[in-house]
Amino acid sequence: MENSNNDYIYEVEEPRRNNGTGIIIFLSVLALLLAIAGALLLRQTLKARFEAQNATLYAQEVIGERDLLVRQLDDLDARYAQLSLEHQELQRLFREERRRVNQLRLQLQGVGPLGERDGVPLKQRIEELEEKLSEYEHQIAMMQEEHETLSIENAQIRSNLAQTNIRNQELEIENEQLQEKVDLASLLTISNVEALPLRERRRSDEITNRARRTDKISICFNLNRNLVAPAGEYDFYIRIIDPLNNVLITSQENTMTFEGETIQYSIKRTVNFQNISKDVCVVWDQEEGFERGYYSVIIFSQGNEVGYKLFELE
Repeated sequence: MENSNNDYIYEVEEPRRNNGTGIIIFLSVLALLLAIAGALLLRQTLKARFEAQNATLYAQEVIGERDLLVRQLDDLDARYAQLSLEHQELQRLFREERRRVNQLRLQLQGVGPLGERDGVPLKQRIEELEEKLSEYEHQIAMMQEEHETLSIENAQIRSNLAQTNIRNQELEIENEQLQEKVDLASLLTISNVEALPLRERRRSDEITNRARRTDKISICFNLNRNLVAPAGEYDFYIRIIDPLNNVLITSQENTMTFEGETIQYSIKRTVNFQNISKDVCVVWDQEEGFERGYYSVIIFSQGNEVGYKLFELE
């Protein structure tokens, strides 16, 4: 009986011991699985956070690069606008370049900094525009330096004009304006205008200021030196206006054109000019006497008034 009871108790307690061990093992496995799942979840979370941070940094980098390119385009547009103000004769050329700048700006609004159009990165196109603008600025700076020296003498002017015509067709307008300056520099000038009333004497004429003694008027001036003007013959027209505001003439056909009008002249003198200073004198002689009062002497050449003298006969 006793042995039988002990055997019974052993058989009952053994299974309980096995059940507790299984639960512990189960819980251990469950904890391990939860730890692994937690680790995997944490890894995925950290990975997602890292990727999000990278995406944010990349987006910021893209925006920063795009803003930099936009500032480059704004700078290009401002420089072209300034050149247009300073060189109005080239406005059409610079307007076309500004149009290209604005096209790139519009493209950049919807395309990243590394975006392309026709296989060419926008950044490369902007760099090409900057190089082109720098070349324009360099050429204009060279032209301005050359223009300062072009006014020295005619041979140097023609040589530099030939060089500028070769350099760029867009500078033809600038060359035309330069040619106007050359033409202006080619105009002859005179100085030291004198009008002397003379009384004829046997040995030599003498200067007088009396109208009743005056037989003729000697008009002299100095034709100034000019290395730019072409050598050759030049016509000088002299108008003598008496105190009654009449032009002294020898013929009604003695006329010239001045500022679009036909006017009369008193004396015409053709001078052979060879670029050096030269004294020129003419004499107005008339049979009738001279009126008392103020006389005006006006000298014209190449369609311009070049000299004036006022004198009085008492």
